[in-house]
Amino acid sequence: MRRRFLTMLLAVLFALALTTGAPTAAYAGDNAAIAVNTKDGTTVFKVAFAIRHVMGDVVDQTNGAVAYDSCTDCAAVAIAFEIVLVEGDPSTVTPTNVAIAFNENCDTCVAVAEAYQFVLGTGSLVHFDHEGNQILADIRKELHSLKKEDLTLDELQAELDSISARIADVLANHLVPVPGNKTGQQDTTATTTTTPTTSAPEDTVSTPTTTTDTTTTEPTTTTGVTTTSGP
Repeated sequence: MRRRFLTMLLAVLFALALTTGAPTAAYAGDNAAIAVNTKDGTTVFKVAFAIRHVMGDVVDQTNGAVAYDSCTDCAAVAIAFEIVLVEGDPSTVTPTNVAIAFNENCDTCVAVAEAYQFVLGTGSLVHFDHEGNQILADIRKELHSLKKEDLTLDELQAELDSISARIADVLANHLVPVPGNKTGQQDTTATTTTTPTTSAPEDTVSTPTTTTDTTTTEPTTTTGVTTTSGP
């Protein structure tokens, strides 16, 4: 899965970015925000938000953000958030988080790619309580509403860091076990569950591993190529 997704990213940057059409979607199971802008004086803003429940032996989910500009006085912003709840006992845990921002022949352009991935081992089936579901729903709306706000890069970064902190708090305080279930089938979903509960979380919930990857290409007045890629 990871190799296929990274291949897709390279294709976006070096092949599909040369066209005016939208790039193809990521493979199933990957979470990707891809913003491609080739129109002068405009902004393309893409957001991807996903929650994965993983019961399998392999945890290799990929979260990615790609922003590409090839125009004049334009911007491309890609923001990807992914929560991976590891509910089984996998032998392989290799999630990937990547952000790539790329300006090509772009005059006074900005490309911003932000990728946040949270990986949490729970040891059993879990879901979010009513308050947690509401917070995550609000966060999803806020992410999509950012495109309507005229934020500086610093203001955007501050907003995303605040959202990241709120997600970490939800994972720490609003996950509860599914009663009577310790094992189950893998379930992949891009939306939160909605069943309210007042049960306390079990001690098997561990501290989430959070990975943040950010790349930004600053405005430029040259006609050359500026490339910035995440580690």
